[in-house]
Amino acid sequence: MSSHRVLSCLGLALLAGCSSRVPTLGGGDGGSCGLVTCASAGAACGLIGDGCGGSLDCGGCPESQYCGGGGASKCGGDICTPATCEAGSSCGKIGDGCGGSLDCGSCASGFCGGGGPNRCGDGSYPDGGSATCTPRTCAEANAGCGPVADGCGGLIQCGSCSAPQTCGGGGHPSVCELPRLPDGGSTCTNLCLRQQSCDGGSTTTVSGTVFAPNGQDPLYGALVYVPNGPVQPFAPGVSCLTCESQVSGTPLVSATTDAQGRFTLFDVPTGASVPLVVQLGRWRRQVTIPAVAACGDTALPATLTRLPKNRSEGDIPLTAMVTGNVDALECVLRGIGLDDSEFGNPGSAARIQLFTAAGTGPGASIDANTPSSAALTADAGVLDGYDMVLFGCEGYEHPKAQSDLASVLQYANVGGRVFATHFSYTWLDTDTTWKAAADWNPGHGQGNNIVGDVDTSFAKGQAFSDWLDAVGASTAPGSEQVSIDNWRWDVDGVKGRTQSWITTNAQSTNSVQHLTFNTPFTAPADQQCGRVLFSDFHVSNAQAKGKTFPAECASGGLTAQEHILEFMLFDLASCVSPDTNPTCTPLTCAEANASCGQAGDGCGGTLSCGSCPSGQTCGGAGVPSQCGTPTCTPRSCAMQGLDCGAAGDGCGGTLDCGSCPPNQACGAGGTPNVCADVPCTKTTCDAQSAQCGLIADGCGGTLDCGSCASGAQCGVLGPNICGSFR
Repeated sequence: MSSHRVLSCLGLALLAGCSSRVPTLGGGDGGSCGLVTCASAGAACGLIGDGCGGSLDCGGCPESQYCGGGGASKCGGDICTPATCEAGSSCGKIGDGCGGSLDCGSCASGFCGGGGPNRCGDGSYPDGGSATCTPRTCAEANAGCGPVADGCGGLIQCGSCSAPQTCGGGGHPSVCELPRLPDGGSTCTNLCLRQQSCDGGSTTTVSGTVFAPNGQDPLYGALVYVPNGPVQPFAPGVSCLTCESQVSGTPLVSATTDAQGRFTLFDVPTGASVPLVVQLGRWRRQVTIPAVAACGDTALPATLTRLPKNRSEGDIPLTAMVTGNVDALECVLRGIGLDDSEFGNPGSAARIQLFTAAGTGPGASIDANTPSSAALTADAGVLDGYDMVLFGCEGYEHPKAQSDLASVLQYANVGGRVFATHFSYTWLDTDTTWKAAADWNPGHGQGNNIVGDVDTSFAKGQAFSDWLDAVGASTAPGSEQVSIDNWRWDVDGVKGRTQSWITTNAQSTNSVQHLTFNTPFTAPADQQCGRVLFSDFHVSNAQAKGKTFPAECASGGLTAQEHILEFMLFDLASCVSPDTNPTCTPLTCAEANASCGQAGDGCGGTLSCGSCPSGQTCGGAGVPSQCGTPTCTPRSCAMQGLDCGAAGDGCGGTLDCGSCPPNQACGAGGTPNVCADVPCTKTTCDAQSAQCGLIADGCGGTLDCGSCASGAQCGVLGPNICGSFR
């Protein structure tokens, strides 16, 4: 029955003798409304309504067109400009960006992808990993120190170790560890029995960041270890000890923190209550890790990894603080997080014991019983009872008695640590031994606001610069510079084995602002066990004269300039050891699995493992430090950020990146091979005089125009028109 016949029957059923039962869409009599077809509606794509409340699918459009681009429910549109081979590809197949593909030819020499994605070349030069060899990182090489092979014939530098650890010292190449035990670590007892092997090359690790007592500032060069035996108390008083002799408890696994204070311990014993020691010189804290899970990482909070705030939490170096007239060094110690209860007079239980300097007047004191510095330096027995001695600025050049100079010199020579600032150079430049450590030029100049250059030519200097960035104390990240206020010019340069840390070369100055040297100054490096630090600027310019601690200390955190001293005080407290590593056996090229290029020897040195034959490159076949023929690594759609159409894989092949969802087209937004909405204006139910059911929206989709009132049906009086049977 035609649509016209249906309409006439609906209107004249009783008069003309037509049946009053008209088949409806999906009706129980098995008939179909059949009012609209794709052809009768003139629809070439998308979904349209069938006029009776249902829908019809009239198909899709070619990739370069979209439904509605040629009119309502018709294909058309020019929404994407295809790419050409000249746009950057010289070989292989590529996508045109609009869903199609192009063949850009073959290579006359080399291979497609050898010079980059879809470019000819022999693969000699990496281009970001699309061809030949991708250099690996220190993390990928499992290297924590020294130079290691990058896998492509070159070297990467993976840092240095802080004493008492050495690179490869524990028998693991390129890993910072304590030197191996005399028995080689072969006897397994106590916590060693709780170390577990893991599948797939994984291991049990514990990681975290070591902080100053304030729990905020990371610490460089701190030793973190799991002891396998009892940790013994420090023997009181100064003594000439090696770094190894200051570590107690037979460490089972150990690590040294980097410039950001971070560490990772490998092969850690598993289970409950694993002991942990955090140590930097005679700073030491012993804690217990509640539980360590096997074959995974246990991240520790700062509450477990900071140094002690007071003596009840752990060991703090016994420090004699000679308070100066203007440079309140004691406030820096307070700022790093030490409790006020740790500042007291000599003879008390406090770990920071105050003496007042001479000069223009006494510095800050604890109370009326605080003695002068003469009680410290005139008696070698008193001086030798301290781990560290800090001399603040006295306000003017105050000459020292020869006997006092001799006491301080002897104290440093047997392992003592000495810090002096500004006018306290009188402890250094008048001594016949230490005078040779620098070109002293007292009183040459002074001023405010100058830029200091950090010396990064040695490992600790680079770590110092990185640490300043980490705590926000450098002039700008990566600048290797610091801003210095209240600077002085008393040193022109350093001599011998003295190390310069900060220098100035601005405002007509050429001075050294920070320097260190180990003692005895003239002894061989492996026989030195003391340390001297000189700073030629006021770290804290507060007037400390006659004040009672802590009245001279400003509120708030440390300033950028005080952070400089913070790093130096912890460096001063660290152990002193030779730079050589007698316990590490260098690897050969064969042991390092390197047949070409350069590699690390596992002990901080380098190896040259030869070159590759013609046609091969080091790492060219994807195996680090092995010769191989360069090949091209195909790139996936995801790697290229593509989500539709055809594309090249960078090596001459093609990829199908899929199709776009309805109402989107490949490249429609101007980005090749990326789906985007198409610019099609949809119709409305009112515009089509539709009262019910589904109609085409003109862009490949449908619109729902609602349902008919009770007793009426959609399509009875025409497509998408409500009506009822009579």
